[in-house]
Amino acid sequence: MKKSTVILIWGGITAIVSTAFSQILYATGQDESPLKWINTALVFLGLLIGTFQVRSKSNGGYITYGEGFMAGFLMTCINTVVAVIATIVGLQIHPDMIDKIRERGLTDMINKGYDEKQIEMGKHMMETFTTPVAIVIEVIIITLFFGSLFSLITAAICNKKKPIFDDSDTTASNTPQV
Repeated sequence: MKKSTVILIWGGITAIVSTAFSQILYATGQDESPLKWINTALVFLGLLIGTFQVRSKSNGGYITYGEGFMAGFLMTCINTVVAVIATIVGLQIHPDMIDKIRERGLTDMINKGYDEKQIEMGKHMMETFTTPVAIVIEVIIITLFFGSLFSLITAAICNKKKPIFDDSDTTASNTPQV
């Protein structure tokens, strides 16, 4: 199977699973619960399995660290595109999403005992960083950052270099005479 096909398949699977899980968490009100870390584990697992699949299905059982990183990063790019589309669609379907984010931030500031001046400054920052464009940019940066980090780790796990000398290629005619 071609390397690009494996990357597209596993990048797509990882993106769809991650996006579906995120939407389920949001729909059930669990998007800020510890369950959100399961989504992080799902992305890591998808990249790990995808990199193993690249190694076994398109590289003859071998993959260098660089090839493994590149495969993981390309899968991350697919995941990022899907995450951006899901964010844009989510903001359209749930127009109250930004208000909920701002409300949660205000509640957190009040619970932490911030004074009025700090709360006003925090509100201004929230208004700046919770516009639809800012949220999409944040999704791109965060998804690419963690995907790159996970790709570095999965490349190290999947790394298996092809031996320089393969025993199956050695014949009596290649053996030096003494």
